Amino acid sequence: MRLLIGLLSVLALAIPGAAAANPPNLVALDQVSRHPIALFSIPGADAADIYIASKPDRASDGSFLQENIVDADILTDSEIQSGRWSSEDQLNPGTYYVVMFASDFDCAGQPSCLDGYSNMLPIDIPKPAQTYRGAVTVYHYSHTADLTLRVKPLGESLPYKVCWRLKSGMRRCVSGKVNGYSWNSAATGDVSVGLRGMKNRTTFAWYVKGRQVAATTANTIRR
Repeated sequence: MRLLIGLLSVLALAIPGAAAANPPNLVALDQVSRHPIALFSIPGADAADIYIASKPDRASDGSFLQENIVDADILTDSEIQSGRWSSEDQLNPGTYYVVMFASDFDCAGQPSCLDGYSNMLPIDIPKPAQTYRGAVTVYHYSHTADLTLRVKPLGESLPYKVCWRLKSGMRRCVSGKVNGYSWNSAATGDVSVGLRGMKNRTTFAWYVKGRQVAATTANTIRR
């Protein structure tokens, strides 16, 4: 073990600038409408890349593990000079991790030359504001009703519950699920229920995680 450490030390001294390379500095992260933004300090850089990963695991050279990278971009000259990068792509809601790689070709091999991977910073991408709308379609000929919940936008599977009261006063609930596939698009889900025991007019209320998100009243029984 001592021999291995000694060999590594000799190699570090033998490679000019290997132990004194100056890494880029990732200063801050933000997001606008799920587009990540990075502020950084890379004075003298001739080339720079930015990487976003779903997990913080890094290889020995400081790079993210390839299987965890969800986005990457090559910075333009104007982005390098301004110290600001904004992604043209949106990220799905969640927590991500960001690193940069930058190099200054003019001083390659010299002590303290800018080269290598930056520090790592996390970024949280919040879910966009959502709207909910409930609708009821009554089929008197079959004595059934379709209870529909529309969620905009929705990029995941969302369980919900819809409840109403019978004419006896008893509360009845059924469960459903809305399957969404894009955080830029709406999705709908519906359940079919029988009209037996309902009042002439029935109010249906939809709940997500115990919170009422929509309600509507329909003529459920013909007089």
